[in-house]
Amino acid sequence: MKKLLHLIILVALNALRTSAQETGKSAEYKVPGAYHFDYKVVYEINREEKKAPETMSYYFTKNGDYMSIETPDSEKNKDMNFMVSTKDGLMITFGEEPVPKNPNQHRKVLKVMDMHSMMKGSAETITALAKAMPKKDQTDAEKKKTNKLDNFVKTGKTKQAFGYTAEEYSKEIKKEENGKMHEGTMSVWYAKVDFNPEMMFTLGMGGMAGGGAQSRMNQNHPNNMLGMGLTQKNYLMIEMDFSEKGGKSGTGMKVISIEKSNFNKSTEGYYIKNYAGMSMKEMMEKESTER
Repeated sequence: MKKLLHLIILVALNALRTSAQETGKSAEYKVPGAYHFDYKVVYEINREEKKAPETMSYYFTKNGDYMSIETPDSEKNKDMNFMVSTKDGLMITFGEEPVPKNPNQHRKVLKVMDMHSMMKGSAETITALAKAMPKKDQTDAEKKKTNKLDNFVKTGKTKQAFGYTAEEYSKEIKKEENGKMHEGTMSVWYAKVDFNPEMMFTLGMGGMAGGGAQSRMNQNHPNNMLGMGLTQKNYLMIEMDFSEKGGKSGTGMKVISIEKSNFNKSTEGYYIKNYAGMSMKEMMEKESTER
């Protein structure tokens, strides 16, 4: 439950950032018989803290109305082993839970949570969270400093990736680390695909690209490395490379497969808890009464 609550807060804050002015009552949400996905994209990700590459799968619909992310640990989480996020700010989780008053038995449960509604009446909670977060006063120089994800320039280089043509965007990078100046080149490859992966950039790509990257993303910045996935229609990031002068080089992440999918996540047999339209407080109160 603690892990789920943490995820709820993260996604809710993102929903608040993208739709802070939405205050109207949410329309009633009807859980479909199944969630159908038209495409599956698998990434291989290399992280410095990991000894071996890991994979992450994204499931997309053609029109981009919802998506799902699957990690190596997804099936291990009994309380939330599959999740669907919608462009309207809903989070639908699939999992298992003890049967009320009979904890030795378990049932399949599906929960619908509305990230916009959950913020209703939560101003004090958000304020308290903001106050608890460490603050750092920025100097004038820091405020004027260019976002390091901005100003990637198209190089004219192209390559084929799973039937699509990818184009390279590149930028020279300079940074000081442990008293030493590091210089190199960062490149990202984007391909125009025949489905809409936009939600990947508003929900998931930030964590994949590196800690804190999502919070720095701004689609209004010129050629922002992640913002291009929002400003360009049907743009999918295919690869991210780095090359340091006199140092390490490699691929941070790359697509290892793009395929059409007929995957359906059925909702049959799930006990449905529909919290759409409820605030976080209302949801937690209802959750407690159902135990």
